[in-house]
Amino acid sequence: MPRRFGLPSVYLAAAAATAVATAVTTAVPLAMTPASGLAGRPAANEPSRAYLVTARDRSAARDLVGEVRWRVRRYYTAALPGFATWLTAAEAAELAADPRVRALEPDRLVLPVPGPHRLPAGAADGPGITVYVVDSGLDPAHGDFGDRAWHAFDATGGTGGDCTGHGTRVARQAAGRVHGAAPRARLASVRVLGCGGTGTLSDVVAGLDWVRRHARRPAVATLAVDGAGSAALSTAVRRLERAGVPVTGASLARPARPTRPAFSAFSADHGASHALVRQNPSGTLRAGEL
Repeated sequence: MPRRFGLPSVYLAAAAATAVATAVTTAVPLAMTPASGLAGRPAANEPSRAYLVTARDRSAARDLVGEVRWRVRRYYTAALPGFATWLTAAEAAELAADPRVRALEPDRLVLPVPGPHRLPAGAADGPGITVYVVDSGLDPAHGDFGDRAWHAFDATGGTGGDCTGHGTRVARQAAGRVHGAAPRARLASVRVLGCGGTGTLSDVVAGLDWVRRHARRPAVATLAVDGAGSAALSTAVRRLERAGVPVTGASLARPARPTRPAFSAFSADHGASHALVRQNPSGTLRAGEL
């Protein structure tokens, strides 16, 4: 019987390695984890803007994110089916006409809303309740909190510290030992505002996305930011409430104040904002840095 000759093992190993490399390069990038930043920085000479994309459903969102041509900055899986990305004018028009896309809006800066901030009815005493403070962070060592507060998540890329004190004030109104509405509730800090006192819609949605995936119920979320007119933020709030986490303090219906330039969409071809986003994929910018 004639002898069969096979390929030498070295050739088989090389072929296997080539197949694995091809599969890795053609798969969805591993960095696209839920609400994480993929530093998809556009070319320096390509005028692009930051956008939020809300897809029709999760399947549509996965398909869109799988198309590597979109420079995905954040991928949301719980707060809404969608992602944050950089788009040129032509790309934005193409996505807006895509039947898989429900809404497309420019990412923009948001400001905190002044108090007072009240918890929903039924959380008056607060035993066993966790209050997720989606804000500028909080100071867990504040004497009004005892040992009930901690840093849970920071969408800005920091360590959860409260630079401005706004989140700590909101937390004290919600669950402070002396004057809080729920003085025995636990306090989890979800930081979405930067040290300049502003944040971005994409970071706020990332914070709600984290709460939607990790909330320990019974739970309440405080969201003391002005997100008026944002389809993505409204969707994220509704989905969180349908999941059993009431949201209080969100300003979604009030018209934005046009006299404040911080509320306009920011453009990636600005040198200062470009450098900041390169360092922090979350894209938290200050009003004076546009």
